[in-house]
Amino acid sequence: MFTPIALLLTISATGRAPVDSIRSDRDIRLVALRNVADVRRCYEREGLTRDPRLTGTFDVTVTVQATGVVSGAAVTAHRMRGVGAREVATCVTTAIRNWRFDRGPYVVETIVFPFSFKPEQTVGARVVNSKP
Repeated sequence: MFTPIALLLTISATGRAPVDSIRSDRDIRLVALRNVADVRRCYEREGLTRDPRLTGTFDVTVTVQATGVVSGAAVTAHRMRGVGAREVATCVTTAIRNWRFDRGPYVVETIVFPFSFKPEQTVGARVVNSKP
């Protein structure tokens, strides 16, 4: 009489959890923060070297698989104009394709990351000439 119940519990325990979960905002934010240096490098190397005053924003839509692999990244809203803007967007989407999220019982997710770029302003910087 106990065998059928034990068999039922065994099947239930080894069954896979349904894939219906989404990553938390915190987990998504942590991945972005871990990789922010790559995004900054893209802006500095591909944008600011071409135009030191390049500013603007763009949104990147990212598709993340349950395995944590980014299967797609594309700029979906572009408000950056000028020399180097296209190169920055290409570099950022390439960098994002290398991001890795935690693996788990997640659905395929589409996440939009807004990026805003502005050259750093050195506040209060002065050039001091000293004469002997």
